[in-house]
Amino acid sequence: MVIREYTDHDELAWLRCRVLSFLDCSYYNDVLTRREAYENDSVSLVAEEDDKIIGLIDAEIEKEAGSLCVAGSQRGAVIWHLAVLPEYRRRHVAASLWSEAKARLKKRGIPYCEVWTQEDEAANRWYQAQGFVNIREKNWLRCYARPSKADWFLNRENVGELYGVEEMIFEIKTSRREEIADYCYRIDEVRLYATEL
Repeated sequence: MVIREYTDHDELAWLRCRVLSFLDCSYYNDVLTRREAYENDSVSLVAEEDDKIIGLIDAEIEKEAGSLCVAGSQRGAVIWHLAVLPEYRRRHVAASLWSEAKARLKKRGIPYCEVWTQEDEAANRWYQAQGFVNIREKNWLRCYARPSKADWFLNRENVGELYGVEEMIFEIKTSRREEIADYCYRIDEVRLYATEL
């Protein structure tokens, strides 16, 4: 396995790796058709084996403290993407990607990193094993309203006549989970993890 910098030539393989890696987790519906371009400097790496991209990590570096990171008091980075193809898991691919990304961030003088994930226990355990700590007061819920219950969330006076709602996704505080549970067909707790490098 080789860990190397992402190049534009890798985009299609990067997209395939990301979508296949996310199929068995709560991000299964977060499909991209183009790789994001970051406004700031970033560390973007891929893991390659036998000319196949088997993993990836992207961490965007903020220009000043608080411009991307939400919990740190010093300049940091945010991991936007970390993925490993299912058949390559438990082979230390993610740890190798993170280790190289961390070294590159440190080399650039970045002492702090954040990542957002959801309730997937394997991902949460992995981040904790890498030294990340959940900043619970920053967690929030991503809620998918039942179409039949969407009226409960809508102020019809503001919206006007609607023919129906097919998809309504909203974000709220974690303390409101019980209140909205009957109105949603899916609720994901989005968790913030942070670590000092």
